[in-house]
Amino acid sequence: MRINYNIDDIRAFCYATRTRQFQKAADLLFISPSALSRRIANIESAIGGPVFHRSTRHVRLTTLGATFYDQVSPLLAQMDDCFSQAMRIAQGDEGNLVFACIATVAYSTLPQILPQFHATHPSVLVSVRDGIATSIMNLVEQGHAEFGISTQMAFGSAIVAEKITSYGFNIVCAKTHPWLNQRKKVTWQELHTQKVVGLNPLSSTRLQIDAELRSAGIELPWTIEVDQLSSILGLVQNEGYLAVLPTLFDAKRHGLRSVGVDGPTIERDLFFAKRRDSTLSPQSQLLAELLCKAIRHA
Repeated sequence: MRINYNIDDIRAFCYATRTRQFQKAADLLFISPSALSRRIANIESAIGGPVFHRSTRHVRLTTLGATFYDQVSPLLAQMDDCFSQAMRIAQGDEGNLVFACIATVAYSTLPQILPQFHATHPSVLVSVRDGIATSIMNLVEQGHAEFGISTQMAFGSAIVAEKITSYGFNIVCAKTHPWLNQRKKVTWQELHTQKVVGLNPLSSTRLQIDAELRSAGIELPWTIEVDQLSSILGLVQNEGYLAVLPTLFDAKRHGLRSVGVDGPTIERDLFFAKRRDSTLSPQSQLLAELLCKAIRHA
């Protein structure tokens, strides 16, 4: 059975109950007393009985009205709170922000811009999903992340992608590593004599590096393969390994040293991506702008 009422009718009933006067309730709602009376009549018609005993000066609840008020008043307050919270989230004052990016951006770029972001949105919880390009774009395409910062790949038709920058690669090592002492650049050919840690061979970055080195007739340098950037850094810092990392990675910030590598020069493009049918929230828009600007100036 459909019951005909609307939220304005319930609000009018609650205001009249609290003020015990139709005139005062109407003034608080910025409507006429007759309009408020019609809203109360709608409630009584929907329920099937009177909710107020009326006098010339005051109104008081009937037993039916008191029972109804006890049940509906907290629901109305909860609904108002839900709308208020949704408005704060829409305006970027609070809520969750989920985005996905390659680990290098999470390690080196995100810490630089978070203070500026949180100065504007101090109550927004930022959730970072860092991983390889395929997992990043899956999260964006499925709507689990508002946007992604990813290396080049075949973007689906649901995705709109904008190039942020191009980057190359450095060799990263501990500051005390003897092989790179005083050197400013090395070649890919020289790496096969060293212990070199590489990313997962199925990652897009690793696939490109391997393909270009094979094309140039250069022996692949990898001694060990890992999935996570944190594992790479552990091996570099503690076990004397070298790592091939994007030039976006700030080695100095992590107490490490980096030198350029060429022969051949290998470059990749980095993209900002989001769903074509989505609009970024204000907080996501700001975070994306800060990240892209910092990446371009890295």
